[in-house]
Amino acid sequence: MPSPSSFTTLGTGGGPRPDPRRAQPAHLLMIGDSPVLVDCGEGAMSGLAKVGIDYRHVEHIFLTHHHFDHIGSLFACLGLNMMVHRRAPLTVYGPPGTGQIVDSLLAACDVPNRTGFGSTDQALPHPRSFTRVRELSPGDLVEIPGARITCCENTHYRPESDFATPAEHISLSLRFDLVDRSIVFTGDTGVCAAVEALARGVDLLIGEMVDAEVVLERFRKSNPGVPPEREDKIRRHMLEHHLTAEQLGEMAQAAGARTVVAVHLTNGAATPDTIRTYAARIASRFGGEVRIAEDGQSH
Repeated sequence: MPSPSSFTTLGTGGGPRPDPRRAQPAHLLMIGDSPVLVDCGEGAMSGLAKVGIDYRHVEHIFLTHHHFDHIGSLFACLGLNMMVHRRAPLTVYGPPGTGQIVDSLLAACDVPNRTGFGSTDQALPHPRSFTRVRELSPGDLVEIPGARITCCENTHYRPESDFATPAEHISLSLRFDLVDRSIVFTGDTGVCAAVEALARGVDLLIGEMVDAEVVLERFRKSNPGVPPEREDKIRRHMLEHHLTAEQLGEMAQAAGARTVVAVHLTNGAATPDTIRTYAARIASRFGGEVRIAEDGQSH
């Protein structure tokens, strides 16, 4: 009988502002007894501990893109594994540029590696000895025990009309086909036919959701007198490179997903008072099960 999988939303917040209720984006995919980390935002190592997972047992980390709220714990992951004398391989997957980021973090480990544990003369393994990188392009296939992973570019960085042209930076959505079900993690994206196609017939769609009006209102309050053109750029980013509740529901409906789980929730927007409203907005466009994720929740 196949081992069951679970997807735990470790960090359901999003954006550069810390949220006291929600950690930044990081999620745990359990394939039987094997933990896989999907994005690695600040607090990911603590998030694993809170759900009973030893970070030393994570052998695969998948990154959707390189915004800091999605990669902030990578340095901690490398350094902490060094301190506990990790030997097992750790592979980091992500879009082009992942290798440069990891190489730089490995270089930053040089000083603490030489420091060791002070006068004990106890040598630490350098993370270079156990860390590997595989950069992914749209359409690539990754196979690990119990899972087949495919990906596509999404519209977090640029419109679909530009997908056929070369780009230095791309943002990915990921599909995990497991022995017991299929899971798609959109990462950050706007409306995107490629993501809908990737998610066709998926059992569980983990999708981002942003409340642009809440973001803009907070921006105006914290930046009085900001030039209108700067506010307009933020508005365009929120509306073109992210999904509203309704758009997430439409994506799930078009893909034929069974269940949709909303993550990447705007700081301060998703409260006990507003969660039902957001769920209803998604459900107005989607006929399946709707969940608004909390940190540490398994799906």
